[in-house]
Formats: sequence, structure tokens, C-alpha cells
Amino acid sequence: MKSMIVLCGGRGKRMGQDKGLMILEDEPLIVQVLENASELADEIILVLRSKEQQMAYECILEKQSFQEKVRICTDAVEDQGPLMGICAGLKCISTDHALVIPCDSPFIPQSFIRNIFNYYNIIYDAVVPEWPDGKLEPLHAIYNKRITGQIGDILKDGKRDVQSLLLEIDVRYVPVYSLDETAQSFLNLNYPEDVDRF
Repeated sequence: MKSMIVLCGGRGKRMGQDKGLMILEDEPLIVQVLENASELADEIILVLRSKEQQMAYECILEKQSFQEKVRICTDAVEDQGPLMGICAGLKCISTDHALVIPCDSPFIPQSFIRNIFNYYNIIYDAVVPEWPDGKLEPLHAIYNKRITGQIGDILKDGKRDVQSLLLEIDVRYVPVYSLDETAQSFLNLNYPEDVDRF
């Protein structure tokens, strides 16, 4: 059984609105991300920041063929960043690990999903893509459910960045191009003009 966690936080500061609801090719970004992922995942946890955001997304999801695979959970505390979202998602999954992807990366091919799961082994706490210059992609990564306690401790210390987590857990770093030779999986839409280009 494969689980996926899709992070969809607050308003994109650069977008000026909820990124997951931005329209690309006549569909909200979140629909495009979930539709692609749903063909390979047995369950998808959609992590939202609040009950208000949940209501908006439920209206969209109820019309989709993949809606039965999607469960929604919300952050324990609003606006605490992706680390809080990862923690919330891991607590909701029914498997021992899950692939985390962001709602603003609509071009993740199924080959990337298959490839990264092939690199996962229970001995690791995480599998994280790494660029040749050492930069990491922690929001396109697999995490084991057993690290939720460590995430909680990091958040209690006032840290909100995922990098703080990676320094404390056993990570398998995998070259980006071994997972996706085109690197389109890591293309984020951060500005309105990014959406307009496609």
C-alpha cells in the first residue's frame, strides 16, 4: 500500500491567494496534483491549514473521481509551515511511511513517484532528493511515521524549517536526476506569471 501526503498550506505570499486553488489548464492546481498521484497511491492525505480551508477544498474534491482515496487533515496549529504539515500528515497515514509532495508542483510524473518509492527502505527515516550542488528537496520526499515525535520536539523548540529535521534523522539522499531526468517534478509555481506561462 502506498500513501502520499499532499501539503497545501496558507495563502502563497507571492501568489496572493491559496496556491492549490489557482487555475492551470482550466483546473485547480490541487486537482492536477491529486489526479496524477491517485493513480499510484492507495491513500492520499491532504493536509490543510484550517477548517475554513478544508471547506473550500471539499467543494472541489466532491466532484472528482478520486475523492474516495483522499482524506483531509488539518495542522494542529495554523500557519506553522511545512514541518507542521508533514507531522500532521504522518499522524494520519495508515502505512509506516509516505511520500510528501506540495500542492504547487503539478508536473510530477508517475515515474518520479515509482522511482522514489524504489529507493525507500525501512532502515531510513527519510528519502530526500538532492541536487548536484547539495541543495535538497525535502517537500518531494518520503518520511517514516516513526519520526513524528522528533518533529514535535523540533516544533516545541520554535523551529519550523524542514532542514532542522533532516539534521536529526537518518536520511538517504538520492540524486535528483536519478528520480526524474527532466527535473520537472521540482518545478514550483510561485508567482501568478508562473501559472500564466503554462
